[in-house]
Amino acid sequence: MNGIRSIFTRNFNWCSRKSNNNSSFSGRLKRNVRNIIIVGIIGVGTYHGYRKYHRYQWINAVNDLNENLGRKPRLIVLGTGWGSVSLLKHIDTSKYEVICISPRNYFLMTPLLPSVSVGTIETRTVIESIRSLIGPHIQFLEANCFNVDINSKTISCKTNNESNQSTFNLNYDILIVGIGSENNTFNTPGVEQYAHFLKEIPDARRIRAKISDAFEFAMIPTQTIEEKKRLLQFIIVGGG
Repeated sequence: MNGIRSIFTRNFNWCSRKSNNNSSFSGRLKRNVRNIIIVGIIGVGTYHGYRKYHRYQWINAVNDLNENLGRKPRLIVLGTGWGSVSLLKHIDTSKYEVICISPRNYFLMTPLLPSVSVGTIETRTVIESIRSLIGPHIQFLEANCFNVDINSKTISCKTNNESNQSTFNLNYDILIVGIGSENNTFNTPGVEQYAHFLKEIPDARRIRAKISDAFEFAMIPTQTIEEKKRLLQFIIVGGG
């Protein structure tokens, strides 16, 4: 009788332990699910909060720039080309409050554009972030300047964001215009309609696509020798 009682006792204790383990596992699972839900809610809220902060951060920056006018002479540089970048890299920011404004937030190595056109190098090789070049002591704003009022020493700009375009004004003491120049056609008829310019990255990409299409079209077996020669004939105007 005592042997039967001990067997019953051991089985009962084993069942109790299994029941407690199941309850413990169920509790841990509920806690983990609850924690995941809380973390997910916090993450979504943080993401949307960051987007709103990032969206309006530039507005506060522009307001701060106007409020700080008068502490140091404000020098505004328009453009991120060779001349502008050379000036920005050597200017003494302890004497001037420097702001760079351009719709292009990178510096372009224009001598390498022909290599991009023929596929020798990739696009990312010929550009460098303007912020990494000018350093942290110069403020950069990605925008288009569409008006300069020399009487009040004020420029009007429009943000370069197509989905959220806004305008703002900035006062200046010194204004440097280094936006480059337009392509000169010398009034040659048909140039703008039939020729490709090579000045910016989109130009290089268009030329590369045209060259690739010409080679692919010339590879078609039904093409005649004369047509292949016509397709693979390229004319380069200018020796810059």
